[in-house]
Amino acid sequence: MIIPNKFLKLDYNPTYDVLFVEWPNMHDYTMPEVTYIIDEVIEAVRSYDIKRILTDTRQSKVTVPMEEYAKIINQLALQLATTRLQKFAKLNTRDADREAVSSNAAALVVGSITYSSFDDLDEAVAWLIES
Repeated sequence: MIIPNKFLKLDYNPTYDVLFVEWPNMHDYTMPEVTYIIDEVIEAVRSYDIKRILTDTRQSKVTVPMEEYAKIINQLALQLATTRLQKFAKLNTRDADREAVSSNAAALVVGSITYSSFDDLDEAVAWLIES
């Protein structure tokens, strides 16, 4: 089931309770949209009582300073920790700085959300749906 959104793809599989999020590009001129997108993801997680998320960051481009990117990702993690989300899987980029930001954000919610990153889509899905 596709959750309607004009800025990103939100595809929800109710059978496995997994929300697939195709991560958006982040540039200075898109920051208002990025804030909106994050709010939409949080709202979808709350509205559908989603327990698992899979984000695909492999194709997204980030040109904002890493400090700003980290602030956004940390805020997302902290907001997700206020939901009933249990597992968060991410498909890796090849950018070590972005991966470090993701790991740091995951550390903020240890105990609330289980996080893992993957290079392979099938491995990520298998990890999300295992008991």
